[in-house]
Amino acid sequence: MPSITSLRIGIITSRPECFAGYFPTAAEPDLVPTEPGITPDDQRLVDELRRRGHTVEPVVWDVDEPRTLATRFDGLLVRSPWDYMDSDAKRNLFLDWLALLGELPLAVENHPRVMTWLMDKQYLLDFAAAGVPIVPTTVADATRAIELGDWFARQGKTIVKPAISAAGAGLVFLTSVEQARDFQREFDARRQLSAQLLQPFLSEIQTAGEWSLVYLDGRYSHAVHKLPGLGKILVHAEQGGSLRFADPPQSVLRAGDRVVANIAAAYRVRHDDDLGQCAFPPLYVRIDLIESAAGVLLSECEGVEPELFFRARDGSERVCCDGIERRWCTHS
Repeated sequence: MPSITSLRIGIITSRPECFAGYFPTAAEPDLVPTEPGITPDDQRLVDELRRRGHTVEPVVWDVDEPRTLATRFDGLLVRSPWDYMDSDAKRNLFLDWLALLGELPLAVENHPRVMTWLMDKQYLLDFAAAGVPIVPTTVADATRAIELGDWFARQGKTIVKPAISAAGAGLVFLTSVEQARDFQREFDARRQLSAQLLQPFLSEIQTAGEWSLVYLDGRYSHAVHKLPGLGKILVHAEQGGSLRFADPPQSVLRAGDRVVANIAAAYRVRHDDDLGQCAFPPLYVRIDLIESAAGVLLSECEGVEPELFFRARDGSERVCCDGIERRWCTHS
């Protein structure tokens, strides 16, 4: 391995124009990129890596053939390839790209097979099998038909969303049995193409919001409390949501710790390969949790390209850098 002063690091990103839909937001109007290909938040991490003597270069994921990256870099940080969800073709290309990365003698964070697993939100069922409380989730796909009118009569207001999606894309909020029945044809077409998730609408999302807990190198670092806009259900800033930086209640923190402690066990529910210490804990993960009447529930475990909100806690970028050096370097 290279010495601690000579890491060549590639930051995996998307084309700079992709960021136009994310920055700035009404919640943070001054948050804009200053270096092409680097998000305003990741700039803190990049600056700290460079301060330590490492070279850092943004890499657009679908431009360079993966095998060439092994000759240019000692390791890759997958951070903002946000355009992979622009189409089914790009999503499949990204999955193929991750598979190629996993075959290379190159450090990649997070591990490509872990990222592939976490791209499909059916992983929630794996966490449930590992003993983690989740937002109740039912999967409908080409092999399983569900009559939405009957479902609504039993379950009430329902969220329907693709198992593979980002930033609320494709989410539908069913608020009446008539709407559920009207959506049936589109729903059946969707599930023939890809798995769809059905989840009960948790009204607490509109009052208590959602907590996003960031874990770096396996340890809790900081949190963001998000609330949807008035009359809305999506908490994403680009969808009109608001955010504040604050440490969560102890019940939420305990729930986040439980998720992180069980990531490896949840992975093994679906996979025979034991990636062990090379993949767990992930270098970074963002745990999204909802406080509900049934307790604190896991909404998402983001380990592919989540915003990490380094700006929420001074020094958090240094913790991430420490983790990179610990994993990729031997001290000379």
